[in-house]
Amino acid sequence: MEQFNRVEIQGLVGSVRLTNFSDSTLANISVATNYFYNVREGQATAETTWFTVLARVGKGLERADSVTKGNAVRVLGRLRTHTYTDSEGIERLSYDVIANKVERLDADPAPAPATF
Repeated sequence: MEQFNRVEIQGLVGSVRLTNFSDSTLANISVATNYFYNVREGQATAETTWFTVLARVGKGLERADSVTKGNAVRVLGRLRTHTYTDSEGIERLSYDVIANKVERLDADPAPAPATF
């Protein structure tokens, strides 16, 4: 039986923080996704979910400046959980997406080849 942990999200970038290590750079990207549905009598409702995406620059994320706030992105990766204790002493569970690929959806199209 094949087992896998696979996540795909598509949403808008809220913020990007870069952390430099001696051998690589890690991008911590917040991504918001929206789910729209109708409740009573056709009233539209939106539900926003925020994801923390971790990507290594040069591996999952091509360049550090390739995504900025407001960009539409598609993220492919795996889900990781970890626990932490908040400031009030309550143990919490957090989910992160470890990105294999972050691709910008609203990127400028490639320039047309020059003709002479």
